[in-house]
Amino acid sequence: MGRLTIIIFISFFLSGMSSPPLRVGGPAPDFELETLSGKIFKSSDLKNKTVILNFWATWCVPCIKEVSEFNKIYSSLKNNDVEIIAVNFAETRSKVDEFVSKHHINFSVLLDKYGNTSQDYRVRNLPVTYFISPDGIIMDTVFGGITEKLIEIKLKQLDQVIHTQGQ
Repeated sequence: MGRLTIIIFISFFLSGMSSPPLRVGGPAPDFELETLSGKIFKSSDLKNKTVILNFWATWCVPCIKEVSEFNKIYSSLKNNDVEIIAVNFAETRSKVDEFVSKHHINFSVLLDKYGNTSQDYRVRNLPVTYFISPDGIIMDTVFGGITEKLIEIKLKQLDQVIHTQGQ
């Protein structure tokens, strides 16, 4: 590979890093994405719910590892006002459908076919998980894989902040 090619590659790579991650305490961007059944899912439908928003892909090893963690925690959360939303990054419906079936995913999976929502959330690496308050504020972000224990800790911290603000 020539020097010029290397310089162009590095410049292209670094240009994508020019915008910083979304700020904790700032608003979560609104989005409309397709579900696996072809319906349109609007983030505005999540008002008054705590949201765990995870960006992932089927080829991402840490993403694959954390699926079982999300499945475990979702079973205990599904009766609460907490939603887990998994946004797949730019893969085909058939590939995602196959992955969801194979891994018995029991929470909502959305398709970000063109990567627009991932771009709005400034996703640079996968996985990334955002914890969003019921009023649509980003309360925390986890870059990289996540465990059931860490999800529980983040949700407790978020719950404490919400109750403190409500007093």
